[in-house]
Parts: sequence; C-alpha cells; structure tokens
Amino acid sequence: MLKRQQLSRCQMANSMYCLFPNRFLCQLLLLCGMMSIVAIGCETNETSTKEEEGLGPHTSPVTEAALTGLDSLDEKALPMPSRALQPGDWFEDVTDRTGIRVGYQNGREADLYTIVETVGGGVAMIDYDQDGDLDLFIPGGGRITGPPPRFEGLPSALYRNDGEFRFVDVTAQAGLEIAGDYSLGCAVGDYDQDHFPDLLVTCYGTSRLYHNNRAGGFEDVTTTSGLSLDGFYTSAVWADVDRDGWEDLYIAGYVRCEGSEDINCIEAIRGVRDTCGPWHYPPLGDRLYRNRRDGTFVDITEGSGVRKDGKGLGVLATDIDRNGWIDFYVANDTVANHLYLGRADAKFDETGLVAGVSVGYAGTPEGSMGVDIGDFDGDGRGDLFVTNFEMEDNALYRAVSETSFADRTLQANLGDTCRRYVGFGTGFADFDLDGWLDLFVINGNVHYATGRTSYLQPAFIFQNRGGYFENVSNRAGPYFSVAHAGRGAAVGDLDDDGSLDLVIVHQNQPVTLLRNRLEQKGWARVSLRATDSAPNAVGATVMAEHGGRTLVRHVRAGSGYLSHFDQRILLPAVDDQPQQINVRWPSGRQEVFTNVPLRETTELVEGTGQNDS
Repeated sequence: MLKRQQLSRCQMANSMYCLFPNRFLCQLLLLCGMMSIVAIGCETNETSTKEEEGLGPHTSPVTEAALTGLDSLDEKALPMPSRALQPGDWFEDVTDRTGIRVGYQNGREADLYTIVETVGGGVAMIDYDQDGDLDLFIPGGGRITGPPPRFEGLPSALYRNDGEFRFVDVTAQAGLEIAGDYSLGCAVGDYDQDHFPDLLVTCYGTSRLYHNNRAGGFEDVTTTSGLSLDGFYTSAVWADVDRDGWEDLYIAGYVRCEGSEDINCIEAIRGVRDTCGPWHYPPLGDRLYRNRRDGTFVDITEGSGVRKDGKGLGVLATDIDRNGWIDFYVANDTVANHLYLGRADAKFDETGLVAGVSVGYAGTPEGSMGVDIGDFDGDGRGDLFVTNFEMEDNALYRAVSETSFADRTLQANLGDTCRRYVGFGTGFADFDLDGWLDLFVINGNVHYATGRTSYLQPAFIFQNRGGYFENVSNRAGPYFSVAHAGRGAAVGDLDDDGSLDLVIVHQNQPVTLLRNRLEQKGWARVSLRATDSAPNAVGATVMAEHGGRTLVRHVRAGSGYLSHFDQRILLPAVDDQPQQINVRWPSGRQEVFTNVPLRETTELVEGTGQNDS
C-alpha cells in the first residue's frame, strides 16, 4: 500500500514516466524521488499533479447534512459539485432514498497519523435473514485518542433490505450495537452449516466472530470458537480447504505495530508530518484455521505452507489451478504477493514468483490492496487483477496455464489511467451484461498531505471491449466525476432487476449506493449449493453459452478489499429462452442443469443435475 524506503524502489517507480520521450522530465522526476527518500521513502507532495487533476488537495462532494455524525472529515475540505445525471449514465446515486446514513470513521480527527487509520473499511452484502434479498453490513471503524495512540471501536451497522432500495437499520435488533475493537473489514460464511450466514469482523485489536442465531440476530462467539485473533488483521475468507464439507478460515495479517503506532514520519522537503509506511513495522503474518465441525476452530498455520513474511491487505479464495482444491491469492503491501496452491493434504505450495503474480512488470514488489479473479478475455481461465499504490499500475495477470500467468496490464489498456492513484476496492463484474467482465476501481490516498495526488481521489469504471478495457468513467454517472477517500466496495444486485449495483465505503464520508441504470432484457441468475464440499461452493465454476462463446464464472470469496460480494452468478441470456448451465463443483463432479428460468434466481444443488461426462 505504501512505498518502500529503498532507493531502487523509488527510482523504478519514477522511471515509469520514462516511457515518454521527454528525457528532462524523467531526470527531474528521478531527482525528486531521490531527494524525498531522506525522510520517508518516495513520499513527496506534487502540487502540479493535483492542479492537473483539477482536484485540489482536499476536495469533497459531501454536504454538511450528509456528514451528520461524521466529524473527522478534513476541515480544509472544499465542496466540489458533481455533474448532473445524464441519459445513458451507467449508475445513479440513490443513497439519499435508501435510509442509510452511516459511514466509516478512521479517527483522523486525533491528528496522530497512525498506520492503523490508513486501512479500513469494508462492506458486506449478506442475506442475514434469508428472505431472498441482500442486506448490508458496514463496519464502523473507530476513534483514536492520545498520545500515545489508543484505539476505540465504533459500532458497526446492519441494514435490512426492504426492496426498491429502501433499507431499515436493524443493528440494535440484531445485537450488533455494542462496539468491539477498531474494525476494518468483514467476511461472510456459514461455518456451522445451518444455512444462515455468519459474520467475521476483522479489527485492529481482537477480530470477532458473530454467529447468526436464525432469529434475526447475531451472538459474539469469538471466545468459545477458539479463534485467537489479536493483532492487525485485515481481509478474511471462508473456504473448505480440506474438502470435508465445512468452511475453514484464512485471515490476512498486516503488520505488528502495537506500542509503536506513534512513529513520527516527516516529509523531507516541506517538513510536513504524515502517516507512516509499513516498512517501519515487521509483518504480522497470515493465519489459517481448520473448522472442527463443532463450532470451534484449530490454528493449522504452522506446517501448512502459509508464509510469515507477508503484509496482507487482500485475500482471495477459489480453485485457481482447477485441481479441485482451494487456492489463495494474497495481496501484500510493499512485499511480494503470495499465491498458495492447495493440495489434497490441506497444505499449500506458495508459487507466486514462479507463477508470475508476486511482483509488477518492473520486477519489484508493489503496494497491493484489492484483488479479484475473472475470465476477462474469454479463454476459460481465471485471470487475476490487483490494485496497487500510487506510481504503480494496477496489475492484470492473464492466466496462460493452470499455474502460470503473464502481466497483461498494458496490453489490456489498463496502464497509466490509475497510476497516480492509490487503488483499494475493485472487482470484475459484467455491468452491461454483454458477456464480458468489466472492472471497477475505487481510489483514495493514505497520506493526507504528502501524496502525489489528493487524499480524495476519483473512482473508475472500465468497460470490457472483448479482451481489452475502455475507461468509461465519464459516462458511468455523477459519482465518478468527484473525488472520495475510497476504500472497500461490494458489487451485487440489490433490487433483483438483473443489473449489478455498487456499494462503496469511504473514510469519514457516508457510504454510497449506486443503482445500475442499464436495462437488461434477458438474464438468468443461479446460486450454488454444494453437497460434497462446503455448501458455499467456493471453488466451483459456472459455464453457459452466449453469443457463440462459452462464458466462465468463478465462485469465489474475498473479492475486492475488506468486503463481501453477492455470490450469486448473473448471466446474460437470450430473451424468453431458458438457459442450460454447466457446473464444475469443488468435488470434481460436472453437471448440466437445463431449462434454467430467466429473470429469477435458481438454486443449483450438487447431485441434482445431469452428469456431464
């Protein structure tokens, strides 16, 4: 997420500008990087870049009314009006009519510049009451007091979906009104197989497990579950690593900073204090817990193959190499990303460097945050996308075999556009339902004053034009014309109209709900329930014919950043013609489901389809 101190790292980051013919500009940028390394690596303040963006150092579209209860927005922030909604815009901001008025708070008002406040937060789309539509869970973040810094959690929020983008606050009713520790993100799973989703909330402090009581509420079972998650934990995923039918837990650890959160980092040129980078702290290391099938877990990290040198911010789970066992891809901050390929003995081989997904195209580790998998080019394999820090292009790794990838960022037209920004939330999603997976990227700086661009940054939508991407943010809607301190986001169909919507979390600004306005004529949606592995079917693939091509979609967990997406699979369909859908289950069984109806959700249960031999 944050840049390293090493001079070679800074030189390589600046050298990306040398793709242009202006040699003097290259030398000037390189000299600037070398000068600023004296204090905090490459951290400089490029006001000229901000002026080019037209954003100013602290712009914000948020009104005073929208900031009720959110008192930590920078007092220097100036309103930046968004453009009006236009015909043909992809998304409409419907937040005002939803009843959702909460936002993630990071404790910035304390002016203590801790690394903790740079990371959160996320959002989960979760049908907690099993009524068929997606509700929303939003971690609250926390307050910071001191010095020395002390961290206090703020309550999270649970909103029930009552249809047509109307949501009701049921936080207290669900027993979630009591704040835990300083929360960051969330993960959704059904660890006890009662068909009601449970919640894991990651925290700086003690991450907490909430069991769904099937009566509209949750119970904190952290202590009785055997989970021991004290530290700086970020993203987490539920997946069945040993294929015993029960969901296990992988959780990414960031850094160890307890007792040293108040390191003073001063930008060299102007003498301005700002947040510190992760190179000041040792890695915390990731953890892997096996489900004991009795409501408790055992730590199996030791000997599993999970490394201790990662600084994890994003983690993705699915069957990447298509061998029937769960794999994990971990986005690490300023150190190499990790690719863990699962084996039949529930152990993992870390192959990131060999597979070509551990570093960027410059050959150095990057500051990685958000991550997702999807078949962007239609060849049937799952490709990986990772968001990165400023002066580092987000990375698109195209699968060239089951176990190897090639960086295709530039060839897919994804270079340069987001290079100046700090990418967090992201995901593959077929927003226009043409059969090609589009991309969204949510940006926001971690430095308040010393970043190369503003703390508040624009988000982007990239339309897939058949294996390469076009930046269509200028027609994505008014939200994309203004800057935010973006972090996590989730994609899913909140109103069940066949169009994928977006929920976006910002730091110290209200959550935004974007309704997809693109009309979808024919579509089919399926949810999967496995019987020979964990019911959530993470690791399965769904295939359907459309427009002369075979569409491949992955059932995955951990997409994006600190968040949980709608795990139902949405597919385009020819109007009035039921679909035939093929499923490859985690068990290896392949089945065909015929006459899948359109414009509704159909549950596909393993063992009830026709064998596809």
